[in-house]
Amino acid sequence: MKKAILFLVICFISITLQAQQPPAFQDTIPFRNDLGIIIIPMTFNGVEKQFAFDTGAQVTVGFSWVDRDLKPTSKTVTVNSSNGSKTRMRYYKSGNIQLGSRKITKHRILKTTDSDIFSCYQVDGVLGVDITQHFNWIIDFEKKILIMSPPDFYPEDVKEMHALDFDFAKNRPSVFMEMNGKKIKFLLDTGARDSDINKDAYTLLSMDEYPKATFYSGFYDVNGTLTKTYSKTLQLPEIKSGTVTIAPDVDYSTQSTKIGNSLWKDRRLFLSLKNDQLFVSDATIKNEAWSYDGAAVLKNGKMTVYRIREGSDAWEQGIRQGDEIKTFNGNVFTDFCELDKFQRQLSDEKSDFEWEFTNGKKLTIQRKKLFVL
Repeated sequence: MKKAILFLVICFISITLQAQQPPAFQDTIPFRNDLGIIIIPMTFNGVEKQFAFDTGAQVTVGFSWVDRDLKPTSKTVTVNSSNGSKTRMRYYKSGNIQLGSRKITKHRILKTTDSDIFSCYQVDGVLGVDITQHFNWIIDFEKKILIMSPPDFYPEDVKEMHALDFDFAKNRPSVFMEMNGKKIKFLLDTGARDSDINKDAYTLLSMDEYPKATFYSGFYDVNGTLTKTYSKTLQLPEIKSGTVTIAPDVDYSTQSTKIGNSLWKDRRLFLSLKNDQLFVSDATIKNEAWSYDGAAVLKNGKMTVYRIREGSDAWEQGIRQGDEIKTFNGNVFTDFCELDKFQRQLSDEKSDFEWEFTNGKKLTIQRKKLFVL
């Protein structure tokens, strides 16, 4: 009898303790995506900074403020940039980091040079998987919020989501997709707007047969360097990843095979790096590739064509990458940020725009659907 009473008492105490335990935290963090990437607030030693949430980054990186506000260590590392250059970076003691309700101490981040494009949008650094792997994340691209929770916590709505073939190894989160009987590994890169496929995968899958549009273009590296590229945008057929069917458009890239944020437009992801899991809200995802025939950038104090679609009206009239633009919608821009923000605003509004060149030629640059699905 005594044993039975003791057992009941122990059970009661156990139930009481469980009831008194605080619920798993769920921090809702709003984000902005001015550049097509996820930008969130976090603090370093009480000072708020804006960081890109980047699953494609293996380590957390800060810009010039790191020199002023943090203490350097003796440890350095050589980082290979996507334009082929190598940069020696130093680790700094991060001090006290506040991410949502979580406090992170005794961490190190790398310091790199400022980037023009990130400076325009007040981005102070890149949050890498060295930190984000310790939490689970819901990424809601429609509401523009992140929900951070412990690595063993699964919100109820995950049960209604659809699993992709996913693995997190060597600090690299990978989505596997099956095409033509072959499995291709894509980096899950929330630090990128668009998706890419590299030369090896392009050749392996015989992609010359797929619908494509060709651009002479450029991209910004993490150190702010503008690199010229000759790229193709391709429409891939329906492919499988786990229980999800995807028909993505991708850019041909010699550097990487990755999935950018545009694939998840208006959808939700659940990401658990510790548990090798990625879920998405829709079982079928079909991208529609839209693009302008050209884009401009301010270089050496002049407005310059840095992206042009081969075969477009502008191309047929002889416009090429590097040509100088006299006016952009009647405006003359001499500030890099002003031009970039003006151009992105027109893109958000889906508006056409007009270029006038130094020879007096005027062209209307249109936003067009690249492929008919």
